[in-house]
Amino acid sequence: MINAFAKSRRAAWLGGALLGAAAGAATWFWAGTGQNTFTHLLLTALAAFVGVNIALYLARMIATREYQSRLLLLYEQLDPKAFLAAAEPLKNAPMNAGPRSTLLVHLANGWLYAGQPDRALEILNEIPTGPKTPETKGLVLGNQATCWLAQGNPDKAQSCMDELRRLVDSGACGKDFSAKARHTLAYLELCLAIHRGKRVNLQAMEKDFETSRSPFHKLDVQYRLALAARRCGDAERCARAQEYVSNFGQKTAYPVLLNEK
Repeated sequence: MINAFAKSRRAAWLGGALLGAAAGAATWFWAGTGQNTFTHLLLTALAAFVGVNIALYLARMIATREYQSRLLLLYEQLDPKAFLAAAEPLKNAPMNAGPRSTLLVHLANGWLYAGQPDRALEILNEIPTGPKTPETKGLVLGNQATCWLAQGNPDKAQSCMDELRRLVDSGACGKDFSAKARHTLAYLELCLAIHRGKRVNLQAMEKDFETSRSPFHKLDVQYRLALAARRCGDAERCARAQEYVSNFGQKTAYPVLLNEK
């Protein structure tokens, strides 16, 4: 991830060169008294090595901060277009398979909440999944289900949900991931019921909204709540939810979607 950002690259290369050289030079001139040549060289090399690794540690911190600042555009500021503009170029940066898969999931979320679920599905299909990466597969399935619902295809959404449930029940995933996946499945079942016009527990949705700390999830809950309240004739709840979506989700596709449905 260091190579993905100019600031972290500079910290790694320039900082590594300067700290390594400084640490090595300091050790050579001040720590070599009374040492034989081999020990002198060894201490100098060790000091340079430590200096380079300090620079790499700082570079990783900078890269993490840069990456998180981009994610906040989507998950805190609820601005998918700004997020995509800042994060799409990262697809071309060299990185390991795990971080790349996670990045693609975030990009898919950006396209989904910008109102382009078809593009989100294309990105999710780019993520390699297999027996050795069950949690990645589970993450992709949950996101695919959401995208299929957004596209108006509840059958394909149900198929993804069923596959995710089988994966979790197989025990292939870790305990923490399985717990989160079951929570995701419960929420997806609620979304699916709303899409199919079924009555749902509006009070439970409001409680989910109140207890969530994620602005991203809170917005999604209010969008679903507006749909559910409208379909069951609860005008007051529908109006409150629509107002929230209009105020906090104005940079997303949600206000437009509510007007269309």
